[in-house]
Amino acid sequence: MAPSTLPFHADHIGSLIRPTSVSEAQESFSAGKTSAPDLKNAQTTAIKDIVSQQIKHNVRALTNGEFDRKYYFSGFFENLQGMREIQNVPWDMARLSAPPIAALKKAGTNYPMAVVCEGKIKWTKSTYLENWETLKASVPQDKIGECKFTMPPPCYFHLRLAPGKCYSSDAYANDADFFADLTAAYRQ
Repeated sequence: MAPSTLPFHADHIGSLIRPTSVSEAQESFSAGKTSAPDLKNAQTTAIKDIVSQQIKHNVRALTNGEFDRKYYFSGFFENLQGMREIQNVPWDMARLSAPPIAALKKAGTNYPMAVVCEGKIKWTKSTYLENWETLKASVPQDKIGECKFTMPPPCYFHLRLAPGKCYSSDAYANDADFFADLTAAYRQ
């Protein structure tokens, strides 16, 4: 096997524990008490700090920690045409056999957010470009090649929602057609 040309030999998803400042800003924004620019400012400040910490400790897969997302998996699906975000997902929509969902239910908390497909999936705009630009602006120019940006996997909600709940039968007749269009959106 040829030696790797990647600047790192291990991988991590990219999520880091959000600082209190970001969590509080997100909660305040969700409650309508903070403006979008104020939330963005808190996120950007935290991203610059975490990138600085990663550089200081010689981490060579620099990430924004996903601090600019409400949830680590948010930002992609809900920005595709044909998809709709659902807050406080009813348990009858959830796949209770999925370990993360089972854990939420067992803990007595709600399933906070899911995205369901109600029409044909179409990519219409870059869903993470602004996030990527924020990360790039947070690193020295010579470190941009070491940046890592994560996206949720195509199967994320399909595995967490009950069978038949991920997409409408009016939109797709089967998983193959659904994933074909979702894959096309990822390739954009």
